[in-house]
Amino acid sequence: MNARYESGEGHSLLEALAGTLEHDARGFRPANTAEGVGRLPGRMPGTNLADRPEHPVGAAAVIIDCGTARKDSYTHVLWVSPSAESILGSRGHELMGELIGRVVGVTGYAWEGTERLYVRAPEHEWHGVLSDARRAVSDYLDAL
Repeated sequence: MNARYESGEGHSLLEALAGTLEHDARGFRPANTAEGVGRLPGRMPGTNLADRPEHPVGAAAVIIDCGTARKDSYTHVLWVSPSAESILGSRGHELMGELIGRVVGVTGYAWEGTERLYVRAPEHEWHGVLSDARRAVSDYLDAL
């Protein structure tokens, strides 16, 4: 980036930077091909936009999805449904962190509110963490 700062009336460093960024952005054109589109492995774009989306039941209704954690020392984050407590009961909701914390390969967990459960499982990919967490919840539901 070749930013030139010209001192003078009406010019500020911020205006000069904004002008340079605008000039440099003119040459950017995103790829318009299938190869240029970034995709998450195993994800199908538009699944939730289908005419008749499938409504999750059981453990899939409790643990909605899994992603990459942005919290230090954790590798994954599980998105927990706001209705998890009504599905599991108060005791089950309280135990959910412990249930998932016992999964082989999970070395730690931490809650952020009631809808994000951070998990430390460095040897597992997101789909493995998601299926193992759902299996732990499913086993709990089966035992009720």
